[in-house]
This record gives sequence, C-alpha cells and structure tokens, in this order.
Amino acid sequence: MKKFLFRGILFIVLFFIVEKGAYYFLNRAPKLEYDKRLEHVINGKVNKDLIIFGASKGASDIIAGQIEKETEFSCYNLSYPGSNIIFHSFILKSLLRFNEKPKKIILVIDNPHEFVDVPSLNFRLDRLYPLSKYDYINNALIVRNEKNILSKLFCLARLNRSNLKLKEIEVPLQNPIDAFGSMPFICRDEEQDFTYKTHIPNYDVKREIEGKIKAFKGIQRLCESNNIQLLFVFPPHYQAFNYKFKNRFEKLAINDNKVMIYDTLNPIYINKDCFYDASHLTEKGARIFTSEISKFINEN
Repeated sequence: MKKFLFRGILFIVLFFIVEKGAYYFLNRAPKLEYDKRLEHVINGKVNKDLIIFGASKGASDIIAGQIEKETEFSCYNLSYPGSNIIFHSFILKSLLRFNEKPKKIILVIDNPHEFVDVPSLNFRLDRLYPLSKYDYINNALIVRNEKNILSKLFCLARLNRSNLKLKEIEVPLQNPIDAFGSMPFICRDEEQDFTYKTHIPNYDVKREIEGKIKAFKGIQRLCESNNIQLLFVFPPHYQAFNYKFKNRFEKLAINDNKVMIYDTLNPIYINKDCFYDASHLTEKGARIFTSEISKFINEN
C-alpha cells in the first residue's frame, strides 16, 4: 500500500513538473515568432478601416501602407503566403470577434486556384500552433481535430513541436513584413526563368472543393451582415488574364460586391523587372498595382 501511495505521489509530482515546463514553452513560443499578425488580431490590436485578405499574392502584390497614404482609409494586410480561402475565412472571423469591424475588406482572388485543391495552398496550422496558449486558438485546433479535449485542461496537451523552438524565427530577406503587414518582394528572383503565356486552359468546375466554395460564400455573408464593403481584387500574373475563371467566379459572387482587375492593357505587366516570378510582383510592380487599387477605392 505504501509503495502504491509513493508511486502515486511521485507520478503527481513529476506530472506537475512536466506541466509547469509545458506552460513555460507555451508562454514563450509566441515571443519567438517573427510574424505576430495573428496574435495581434486575437489581442484586439488590428483596428483599421480597410483589411486585405489573401494568399501570397495578397501579401506581396499589395502594399497596405501605400493604400493608407493614397486613400482616406487606415489599412492593414492580413494575407498569408500558402493560405487558402478557408484560412482567410478563419482570419476574418477572428478579426470581427476581437477587433472593431473594418469599413472595407479586400479579398485577393487567386486566379484560377481559388476554389480548387492546390497543394501549395492550405489552412495555415503552422500560424496557430505557436499561439496554442490562447484558449481561442486551442479551441480552433480542437475543432479541426488537431488537439483533443484534454488540451482544455492541461498545458501538456497543447504542446506542439513548434512550441519547443529555442531561437527566434529569422526575418525573411526577400520579403520581410512591413509595419502594415505587407510582404513585397524586394527584387526579382534571378534564378527563375519564366516566359509570358498567352494560352489559357479551360476551367474545370468539377475540381472545385465544396469547403472552399462554402468559405467564399461565408465571407460574403459575413461582410454583408456587418455592413462591410467587400472588394474582390484580381492581381496580375505573367500571362494573359484568365477570363474563363472569372466567368465562373462571377456566378459565385454577390452582385453588390465590387470587382477590380488589374489594367490588362498596361505594358508594365509584361515587363519581367516588375515580377519576382511568374506569379508575384516585385516591390516595383506592387507599387504600380497598388496605385490602381487606391484609385479604384477612391472611385468607389
């Protein structure tokens, strides 16, 4: 009996020590992150008139600080490279829950990959794991079956490998995040060779993912119910504009929302010096494209 009690007490003591260690790592993990935008969102620190949502094109091709200077709206960029529209929907819901609602939202459309399965576009769980000390984030991980119900009670159950980092995340040299959340590429990637494409393949509706269509419609309903003007923006690629996808997109978009397409007749968008690669602009190109967006905002 004494041996049983001793082992029981020893287990409790060891578990208490491990639990305290887990709390230390959970509490420390957000401080090591370079990209703190999501933490700012759930701490109610992103109160702006205009918010930009999107994947890498939204992050690199639109300079939020420039929009703020060229319009009357304060602006912030919450676009995440490698993210899909389901993640954009999550960020929007988080923004509206913890912050003042914006007047306008820009949703950058990934043409033609917005609604189909693309391996490079995902729900960015890696942005949630370092913030699992927050109940809101932990609950979101539970909903996605990334954590179990025990994580509501024990710090140890919230731990992920990303929480065990010892060093601060390094600043990306090609496209660091600026004070307004944007990540423009400083210069062209000289290692990549790309040519202008004129042929546009057909768009296959059968490849669309139901969850992405649902998220897209949900974003529109959220903006409508909160009286937020939603602007859809199509950024340039180093190719002819894909009207085949746009025709499909228009069938899913609510009529009241505004759609802005880059100036397809501007010869600057066939100039390689304005592109980091075939899909993303350099800062030089981004400033030109952002000016078009500012003009569109001012006219609407």
